[in-house]
Amino acid sequence: MPKLASATRAISPVATPGTGDPIGGDPVPDDTTLEGPDALIRAHVHSVWRYLRMHGATPHEAEDLAQEAFVIALQKGAANLDPAATAVFLRRTARFLFLRLRRGRRDAVLLADAVDTLWARDCERDDGAGLLATLRNCLSLLTERARRAITLGYGLAEHDRSSRLDLAKELGLEPNGVKTLMQRVRQQLRECIERKQS
Repeated sequence: MPKLASATRAISPVATPGTGDPIGGDPVPDDTTLEGPDALIRAHVHSVWRYLRMHGATPHEAEDLAQEAFVIALQKGAANLDPAATAVFLRRTARFLFLRLRRGRRDAVLLADAVDTLWARDCERDDGAGLLATLRNCLSLLTERARRAITLGYGLAEHDRSSRLDLAKELGLEPNGVKTLMQRVRQQLRECIERKQS
């Protein structure tokens, strides 16, 4: 299905290098001239990609798994469902594909259940756009060093996830200092998000 592959690449939600956005996944403008698979992908690609990233998929894994989920959805006729049912089908398919990728990790299913609970609570109504905007805002309030630690430590934007040793070298810290910094920054982000959501 080259048409599907070209369509998903054309609207990839991965951050554009050089934009300065550490999270990526900015929605692309709606194109009402699209039909068929292109319209399905346009309507759901960002939510599926964000959902997979919440599970812990790297940007590249999320892109590949999202593409596979769309192929399955088209093969199974999910495009004929109403948009809400299509979204649920795509998330369930993406979850299955991600868990298959992480086979053997005992914590994967527990994490997947937690992601589903979080998605239902905070993301379902707007495909995660509100939570993403809140996270972007909270990231912008961090110091440059803290923002860099989060970006590299979690593999945001075009970066691969860095090990604690690599992160320590990059930030000029000892590995234990990185651990402490990351704990503090995660707590700051958690409090910021909770404050903005209440």
